[in-house]
Formats: sequence, structure tokens, C-alpha cells
Amino acid sequence: MPLSMSASDRDLGSVDDIDVEAIGEPGHRTFRLLLETGTITAALWIEKEQLEHLATIIEQQVARVNRDRPSGPHPSLTLATRFPSSPSIELKVGRLGVGFDIELRKFVLTADSIEPDEPGLSCTATQLQAEALSTKIVSVAAAGRPRCPLCGAPMGANHVCPASNGHVHV
Repeated sequence: MPLSMSASDRDLGSVDDIDVEAIGEPGHRTFRLLLETGTITAALWIEKEQLEHLATIIEQQVARVNRDRPSGPHPSLTLATRFPSSPSIELKVGRLGVGFDIELRKFVLTADSIEPDEPGLSCTATQLQAEALSTKIVSVAAAGRPRCPLCGAPMGANHVCPASNGHVHV
């Protein structure tokens, strides 16, 4: 069941493919989730922190539902290499929800737009699709600027680290 859907939101149903990509140079990247179901494609523009939380939630949920059975091989995510330049739906995500439908054994993703009058979106993904997405999110996020070992913030020119009492850490 969708987590926060309204009557005007779009339900894509079960996705055929799901992927994630980063666009731009480290420190200036934008991120998007890519969804495809039938002839419909959707690009969900999302913050890096939201992506990292999504990966963590998926990993936790998979561990919870897989206590007694191992997961299978992950499908390779290739949607980013063939994603159209003009998707059917583009959405700047304000809030992202993740759930797991035990009966369907599928992950349920809901995305609310940052724009109040724009409809949101929901879809379901198989456990293997979600696990592969989580793995890819971790690698995409890690490909950016290195993190400060003291405070965890992205390193960059003149990084002021609160853990080092405000001293510049380069």
C-alpha cells in the first residue's frame, strides 16, 4: 500500500527496471532515480542524502525479511545507459517513502513532489531490484568528494570541521 499517495498521484505499478545516476562533477552533482515500466519512464531528482538513506533502509528491510533465506544474485542495472533524454515523468522529490509489501514481496516506493501542486508517484520493485539499487546507490554516492574522517562532511577547499574545533581541514 502506498505510504502517502493522494488521488492525483501517479501509480506506475511494478517497475520493469530501476537505476540511479549522478550527473556532473563531484561537489556539483545532481542525482536521480530512473524508473521504467512499459513505455513510461520517470526521472526522480533527489538529494544525495535521500539516496544514501534509501540505500540504508533497503539494506535494513532486506536483512529483516531475509532472516531465514539468502538473497539471490543481483540483476545488473543498465537503465541509465539507455534512459531517454526526455522521460515521460520528471519529479523533484521533496519526500521519499519506502515500504515492503509482505504479501507481494515487493518494495513500495512513494515520492512526493517538492512542488505542492505537482502529483507524486508510486511504484513497486522486486527485492532483487531493490538490493541491486541499494548497491549501486552506495557506489554512486562514494564516487563523489571524499568524506572528512572526523565529521563525515564532504571534503573540499577550506573544509571547516566542527570536530576539529573549527580548524580548516584540507
